Amino acid sequence: MSFSFISKISLYLSLIFIISCQDRISSFKNIDDLDFNNYEIQLETEDSLDFSIYEEFENNIFDSYTYKSSSYNFFEKDLIKLKINSFHSKYNNNKPINVIYLDDSIYSLNSKGELLKFAINNGKLLERIKIDLDQEKKVPISFSLYKNDFIIAYQSGEVLRINKLGQIIWIFNNQDLLNTPIKIYQDYLLILYPEKIIYLSNSNGDTIFEKTIKSTNIIQSSGGKIENYFNIVFFILPNSEFYALDTFLFEEHILNFNKIELNTSLNNLNDQIHVYKNLLVYFDNGNIFHTYDINKNEFVIINSIINNSHSAVLFNNSVISKNENFIDFYNIKNGKLFSRININRILNKKSKIINILIINKKMHLFTDNGKIIIFDQNLDIEEIINLKIKNINKVYNYQNKIFISTEKGITYIY
Repeated sequence: MSFSFISKISLYLSLIFIISCQDRISSFKNIDDLDFNNYEIQLETEDSLDFSIYEEFENNIFDSYTYKSSSYNFFEKDLIKLKINSFHSKYNNNKPINVIYLDDSIYSLNSKGELLKFAINNGKLLERIKIDLDQEKKVPISFSLYKNDFIIAYQSGEVLRINKLGQIIWIFNNQDLLNTPIKIYQDYLLILYPEKIIYLSNSNGDTIFEKTIKSTNIIQSSGGKIENYFNIVFFILPNSEFYALDTFLFEEHILNFNKIELNTSLNNLNDQIHVYKNLLVYFDNGNIFHTYDINKNEFVIINSIINNSHSAVLFNNSVISKNENFIDFYNIKNGKLFSRININRILNKKSKIINILIINKKMHLFTDNGKIIIFDQNLDIEEIINLKIKNINKVYNYQNKIFISTEKGITYIY
């Protein structure tokens, strides 16, 4: 065999190797507007993304913060779904309202604040129940189940408990704007008004505790955020103020947060808080996260930057972010990447992540345009499913069912 022939073969193999390496690099780096000299990717090698399910629920209690496991199988070819017109209007800037199974019927609230009752077998509207309030039309902000009764909160500030006949058990009158769904916490209802937090008794609607926290920041239309760790409740008010409250003592729980400066002067629309075991994550402005060890009262990581994020969800020990080209899985403990997935041929560049659910030990990533990406525990894509549902604004699971809400006020139940 001639030396020149061997040289040509060697050159050819070298070119193949170089091209394959370049393809590998482009799969890990955002090729759009990327400075390779200043961009470093650190892959996680000692930890893995937690696929465990940490359920937050009690029997006969369900609110906007409940996480309940499901065994629904999206791999089935004939997906059985129920479609109901649960809001009777487009949501626009309204918060999506829960749909609740109770006894042998399905209940929800429409855009006028009326209680709707649907047939469980075909989704047909059976009854529209008016609630006896001063004004006929009340825009609802949240709808929850508590011991066979419903807890309703309206944007006008009122909170009430009714039975399934629409009869008022108690009502709490408040004139402040309310744009944060109520959280059921032990024997209390946690309510975030623009500049105060109020604890109400579930049984009679009496005020147990009230704390006003003033601010010069703009009141956000997206509302506040609530998380809890044992007896400590963490929350961001609609005025962007972050606070921690000890519910045993009803006193401020002091956090060593003076090491960071949160970007909350104008906008907290993209701010999120998240608790995973003993770790508190503050996701600031949709592109920076800080992780805080609650037990040790110290930061684990500060100012971990997420590049070019268009939407993000905090799930267990990860921040899962999507931009035009990739889905990134960040470790909240050190900012390293568990994985990066090229989605150029999978998802629309403008699509957004709506929620992450673990179903049958697999990660299901739901997007607003109806695509579900199913990952195995190695974060390899196992299946991509198109539900053919557009403009999804909420996905949640309860009672072994998956609920998908759209901006048109329609809810699909799987």
